[in-house]
Amino acid sequence: MRASRSRLVAVFAAALFTVLAVAAAKATSVLPLDLDQIVGGAQHVVHVRCIANDVRADRAVHAVTVTTFVVLDRAKGSGGATFTVRQAGGEIDGVVIDYHVPKFSAGDEYVLFMPASSKLGLASPVGLAQGVFGVSPGGAGKEVGNGRDFAEMLPQADRSSLPAGIAARLERGRAERVRMDLGDFMTLIRAKVRGR
Repeated sequence: MRASRSRLVAVFAAALFTVLAVAAAKATSVLPLDLDQIVGGAQHVVHVRCIANDVRADRAVHAVTVTTFVVLDRAKGSGGATFTVRQAGGEIDGVVIDYHVPKFSAGDEYVLFMPASSKLGLASPVGLAQGVFGVSPGGAGKEVGNGRDFAEMLPQADRSSLPAGIAARLERGRAERVRMDLGDFMTLIRAKVRGR
């Protein structure tokens, strides 16, 4: 009787653990967004360079990382020469509070798609990492990408309406479709913003 009771408890505990693990995974999952959805969800689209990260204590979420950027170009929204992002999480007194939000490195450039801030003054990029396009040197200048295939993000795109460089890149293999020319990308984003 005792063995069957112990086994029943173990089975119940394993089932409960599985249900909780699946629920936690679903809570942190983000569905793939196409570029129109990323642009549509953004109040600001800015090409920026990160200049600082500052972690501050916060009553509501324990820690907030405040990242300050210099604005290099703005395709959507208004504002000044700097742009600030406040995201939940960070490290305070050796304790790491990780909400799985994107992290930014001082000196690096990004194109950010940022929604309006919450009532707590917090915001993470649209679709989390999907709304962060890292800028890096390319063969003919700066290129952008967020790790996804642009052909997946532009599924309904009429290739004739795309900047020539993007249309040509979409004809290449998958490995070459994860980066695009920064100038072509910003031109495409401006066209999508005007079309809304």
